[in-house]
Amino acid sequence: MCGIFGGLALQGRFDEQGRRAVSALAHRGPDGEGLVSLESTLLGHRRLSIIDLSPSGDQPMWDADRRVVIVFNGEIYNFRQLRSECVAAGLRFTSASDTEVILGQYLLQGTKAFERLNGMFAFCLHDTRSGESFLVRDPFGIKPLYYAPTPLGVFFASELQVLFDIDAVDTALDRRALQAYLQLDFVPTPYSIVRGVRKLEAGSFLRVSRDASFEVRRYDSRGERVSAPGEALERFEAAMDAAVERHLVSDVPVGVFLSGGLDSSIVAETATRLLGRPVEAFSIAFDDPSFDESPHFTAVAKAIGARHRVRKLAPRAMLEMVPEVAGRMGEPLADGSIYPTLLLSRFAREHVKVVLSGDGADELFAGYPTYVAHAVARHLPAPLRSALRAASPAVHRFVPVRHENFSTDYKLKKFLEGVDGDPVTRHFRWMGTFAPEELPRLLTEYDPSAQDELARLLAAPAAGCDDWLEKLLRLDQRFYLQDGVLVKVDRASMAVGLEVRVPFLDREVVAFADSAGRKHKLRNGTTKALLRDVVARRLPASIARRPKKGFGVPLGRWFRGELRPLLESVLAPERIATQGIFRPDFVSRLLDDHWSGRRDNRKQIFNLLSFMMWCDAFRRSGCV
Repeated sequence: MCGIFGGLALQGRFDEQGRRAVSALAHRGPDGEGLVSLESTLLGHRRLSIIDLSPSGDQPMWDADRRVVIVFNGEIYNFRQLRSECVAAGLRFTSASDTEVILGQYLLQGTKAFERLNGMFAFCLHDTRSGESFLVRDPFGIKPLYYAPTPLGVFFASELQVLFDIDAVDTALDRRALQAYLQLDFVPTPYSIVRGVRKLEAGSFLRVSRDASFEVRRYDSRGERVSAPGEALERFEAAMDAAVERHLVSDVPVGVFLSGGLDSSIVAETATRLLGRPVEAFSIAFDDPSFDESPHFTAVAKAIGARHRVRKLAPRAMLEMVPEVAGRMGEPLADGSIYPTLLLSRFAREHVKVVLSGDGADELFAGYPTYVAHAVARHLPAPLRSALRAASPAVHRFVPVRHENFSTDYKLKKFLEGVDGDPVTRHFRWMGTFAPEELPRLLTEYDPSAQDELARLLAAPAAGCDDWLEKLLRLDQRFYLQDGVLVKVDRASMAVGLEVRVPFLDREVVAFADSAGRKHKLRNGTTKALLRDVVARRLPASIARRPKKGFGVPLGRWFRGELRPLLESVLAPERIATQGIFRPDFVSRLLDDHWSGRRDNRKQIFNLLSFMMWCDAFRRSGCV
């Protein structure tokens, strides 16, 4: 694990039981290094050294006067500017790291400092003078942070499984979280898959006081919506250049993930131009032509003169990775692209320690075809939407199944399933897996109140937003990006000691995206319109015209072939019955319909497979 962990007492100090709980965490520290243990606080850290490789950058880290101590996971990209401010104010530094800058800013501004940090971060800061501690997470949740409030204190970690060592933490399965996972393919914040642990929301901090109270507060770090002078394209290019330049700062080699899509291509071209030399680029190929993007990433790599490396993912390699992925995730995540992401991260780590990726652009600039579908659906009369929804079962029966990536039949069936509903419900039906009405037939225990609670949670980010597209973008930023995409990338990369940076989530780029009008995002049915304009100026025209493909895996075909024995074992009726969570007849019908070709159930099957493999990986922790 590369990250942070620890415990914060709620009564000023740990009692005997609390000290035993702290001891359970302390063994996570390598030979006692990377730990600070005070009467009320344990702070632990495992470091992936990127900036200031010397021992002076080690953590936990104190300020020069030993008033404040921190453990920090991530990177602060504007640390040089913030450091200059601290020095001008008379603060002393003992390292060249970005970690110490957080301490300096806190000493100058208190919790206001959190708003000024431009980066990806999760940290715990303890102030010995006030007795307060703060758990803080970046504005998009790029870095994970779990916490468990108990009578002994608040325990925290970058990885959920670290908290399974604490007897006081309730690690029983959270049925609310399970119902949410089955629909969304991920566990949405603030839930975790176990009852006693929560995820800190992006852009929030948890304050633990000396008087045994704690509270979660939000801070605003996205910046104001501004309409700067100049054309949108030039403003975006300037913001992106500045962001990539900040993200390239490192004391170790930096490369890029290159898929051949718009987002990674912009990042790779910008990095190459700013570095003034060929960039190390890494790609994954597939045998299935509908999933393989080799012609596209090859064209980009040639155009920018990258030092390009490619590796292929075969079904056998994925099969070998299944147990490893389940053990790395901490909680279930049904995103098949975790496998190529892990393979790509391991491949890149052979050559570099840091890579830049294009994640975040789809959620900021409307990159998913779902947004186009919404534009169509919202103009259809209500009676027509109802009629189309009613036709969905017939379409499933009579339109043949194809297993290509985003095949026409898949898109048509998904569209009909969700077309008749309010925008929020429609969105999550299109993006998710199991429909709410399927859950009583799938689960042995179904809780309608949990469904109502989830509906309120999912609707909250769109409240008060007038523009329909901005509502959907905020939904995807709050849930799909934070709890799906970024979790996948963090888990896969941290598993091999690789740091993945996301320039599109830089504060300056986000501020531009927030102020950009809809025409720069969705223009006449064209997604990411502004990004296509940029690519057309810099790269082959074929890249600018590419539709969204996604980093998919041919699971539909593999489940009928090489991976079928895995399904027959993990989702066997007797195993399902013994576990007692799902109804065996429902699961068997999903498998039979997929194997026979009657329906494409790849998403439902992978959702259940991922959960069952998670159960196997963490059975000894008492989670299930």
